[in-house]
Amino acid sequence: MNGKVRNTRRYNFMSAASALLLWGSWSFYINVQQADYRVALTSALAQGLSSFVITLGITILIEKQFNFYQAPLSRLILPPLCTVFFTGACLITIHLLVATPSILKTVAPPLTVALFFAFFTNFKLYKQVQSNQ
Repeated sequence: MNGKVRNTRRYNFMSAASALLLWGSWSFYINVQQADYRVALTSALAQGLSSFVITLGITILIEKQFNFYQAPLSRLILPPLCTVFFTGACLITIHLLVATPSILKTVAPPLTVALFFAFFTNFKLYKQVQSNQ
């Protein structure tokens, strides 16, 4: 198949909105135990908004890389790994900038889920290609 494969906008937005709520709440919960309310809220907003943007970014980056690589094994493995390494580095940098007290506890669960989400999104595109052949 020579045509490009894509996810729906609804899938992209619903995934991003869910990430905002889930990981913003998680960040507040983790950081309010070690810092005051304002610091925890700042970390929660940074994590929630970052998760929203990163989740949208993951879907877009996965699509771009999936359509770039032609070898089947490269298509299955490289897009999720490269995307999560890049977005993880961005997320850690953001938390360093806002002085999140517990960065590892804040980012480890979202990045783990992001890796599974990236592989799921990538596999969804792979199945779309398979069904069109």
